[in-house]
Amino acid sequence: MKKISIALFIGLFAFVAANAQMKEGKIVYERKINMWKMITDPEMRTRIPEFRTSEFELLFNDQASLFRNVPEDEAPDPFANNGGERGGRAFTFRMPETTTYTDINAQMQYESRPMFEKTFLVVDSLSPLKWKISEETKTIAKHVCKKATTMITAQNVRIGGGGGGARAMGRNNGDTTNRPTAAITPKETEVVVWYTEDIIASVGPDNYFGLPGAILEVDMDNGATVTTATEVTAKYPKKELVQPTKGDKMNKAQFQDTMKKLMEDMQRGGGMGGMRIRMGNN
Repeated sequence: MKKISIALFIGLFAFVAANAQMKEGKIVYERKINMWKMITDPEMRTRIPEFRTSEFELLFNDQASLFRNVPEDEAPDPFANNGGERGGRAFTFRMPETTTYTDINAQMQYESRPMFEKTFLVVDSLSPLKWKISEETKTIAKHVCKKATTMITAQNVRIGGGGGGARAMGRNNGDTTNRPTAAITPKETEVVVWYTEDIIASVGPDNYFGLPGAILEVDMDNGATVTTATEVTAKYPKKELVQPTKGDKMNKAQFQDTMKKLMEDMQRGGGMGGMRIRMGNN
């Protein structure tokens, strides 16, 4: 009789624990970008903070997720110096307000990407990532997480002094003399993530998914960009978990070709100042 009672208790505990797993909610993330890893010009490094921090949120249920920027407060541009001027030229660096909607059931993703004063709607099927799962654990936002790693081909951005390359920023009537320039090239990059099985939805920030739980931290390229959950809650605005529909519709390959052509135009001196750069995987 005693053995039956113990077995019944263990079964009841397992049932309660399983049903305590979150199936929907909101995760707030803090993203920390190491600007000095991207900027090679020594003088520019002395004029900007080493890290740029921004906030994101992920709304999710067992059918879909929506990852988006949390609007930033009006603050001085980290590239600005002495009223935003550097050698008589003003520079800007603003993160675009990208929205990524993932249809888990249909295995489709819809990304609204504002770039070069236009909005692109990138629609494509999900590309599975090859995860290597480890038994290593740590706690993030009060949730025990397991480690997993993968390799991706990311857009490697390097900003240096004037010379060859595309304009990375600046607005001065199309003048590009001695401006900072950017080189954007593909790079094979390691991504380390931490996911929790406390949240059964296979979701995560940006394009990261495919693990048996929600991803609470993404470390891209050994600290170049680290996205970490700071808050997890079961409450979320359900009406806002909707698929974006506005923008020039194309798939990922078409979007990459479009970006390549725009960069080539800029290298030839096309008038597209104030370039906005998206950090993350494609």
